[in-house]
Amino acid sequence: MQKRYLKYAAGVSAAVSAALILANCSGGSVDDQSNPNFISQAQSTLTVPGISSAVVFSFDLGVVDPATHIYYVTDRTNKAITGINLNNNTVFQFKPTGVTFAGCGSTTFNPATDPLTVTPMPNCVNVVSAKGTQVVNNDTSGPDGLDIVGPNLYVGDVNQLVVLDKGTGALASPLTGVAKKVIPSVPGGLRADEGCFDPVNNIYAIATPGADHPFMTFFRTTNASAPVLIGTVIMDQPIGTASGGLEACVWDTGPGGTGKMFVNNDGNNPAANPPTTASRGEMDGIPATSILGIAAGTTVQFLNLAGISQYPLPDVVGQTGQCDPTGIALGPGTDIGAMCRTGTIGRSLNFLILNKITGAVVATVAGAGGGDQITYDPTSNKWYLADSRQTAARTSCGGGTAGTCPLTPQLGVVDGTTHAIVAMIPNGNNSHSVAVDSALGKVITPFTNPSASGGGALFPNGGINIFSTR
Repeated sequence: MQKRYLKYAAGVSAAVSAALILANCSGGSVDDQSNPNFISQAQSTLTVPGISSAVVFSFDLGVVDPATHIYYVTDRTNKAITGINLNNNTVFQFKPTGVTFAGCGSTTFNPATDPLTVTPMPNCVNVVSAKGTQVVNNDTSGPDGLDIVGPNLYVGDVNQLVVLDKGTGALASPLTGVAKKVIPSVPGGLRADEGCFDPVNNIYAIATPGADHPFMTFFRTTNASAPVLIGTVIMDQPIGTASGGLEACVWDTGPGGTGKMFVNNDGNNPAANPPTTASRGEMDGIPATSILGIAAGTTVQFLNLAGISQYPLPDVVGQTGQCDPTGIALGPGTDIGAMCRTGTIGRSLNFLILNKITGAVVATVAGAGGGDQITYDPTSNKWYLADSRQTAARTSCGGGTAGTCPLTPQLGVVDGTTHAIVAMIPNGNNSHSVAVDSALGKVITPFTNPSASGGGALFPNGGINIFSTR
């Protein structure tokens, strides 16, 4: 992710009933669950050990294992992996011996630019100014991204990749040098963030977005418990000019695929060279063959690799792109989705669907963006979007402002065929993570305690919401 900070406000408004009213884009009967364009709201709201109204839930990304119906999410507050057995909605945590995750770090905040009073973050390094303000620094926090690779969980953390047994939560190898891979950064102390796994070529990729020159690190996973470094790719564009950061990635190497890894690159845009503040965001593609051709342990420039693609992400049709992309996922046919989370106040929050072969924009779904992680569910033929920075006007308020421009976090649902918004469902504060269990018809989204700027008053404590796809 980009160098973004999360704000937690004091003076939380009183919570209202969590019994929500079902709504879709056109209205309709709230009881008509046979209609595939409806989605149940908050089927379950689960508590997380160690989290309460007094202890803020700081988390990042989550994933579902379709083989076991287990959901895993990285939990910074508890320095753990929190899981849910979706068969019975029981919650558990992994705190493996020999692993000390970074937790949530903080940074100083300028009250002159935003005088929001912020509550301390338990279990974080609390930095409080004269105005009583504080923000969590994502770039120095962990655990972050999380992926299933064979029998293991690959977990990004500050300057390392940790490999855990997905069944026990223990280090996948008793030799920490095998199951914990150092990923250095410049400057030091920065997280290895979001990753993605290629099961066809046995490659794992993970981004370090906060570095002076954001980069991706690639590992061979033939032995999933002991990944071996392939090399590093600097994601500058043009060469020598740092990108604005890196976000989610996905491999398209299955049947009928392009053979590439696609990654959202916040600051780059080939339509503007060098990139400018009015041109923020592209989707970059790298062939798996080019990654496998990197000399072992070396560092290369993205633009010097063979067969790459660069797709501009124009968040508003006919205008210079200011997408500031985050989540990415493969959709039906040749579709690939990109979440836009523009920081330009007042600009539309959109979700883009591209043709993964040509880069042409297939659809600009106006007002469906403003979040982070996204996923496509082939069973329901729906995109599910973690729209944590949605607003009532469906335009950007950045990180939100108490009183004048509060956020209204939502779970966005977009039809995979018509590209129409099916539903925008109220969700908890900072609900930027989403995963789907297609077989069980469950959508899982963690959330944080409500705040005056971040919204989420319907959900008074941090926890995990489970919605239904049917």
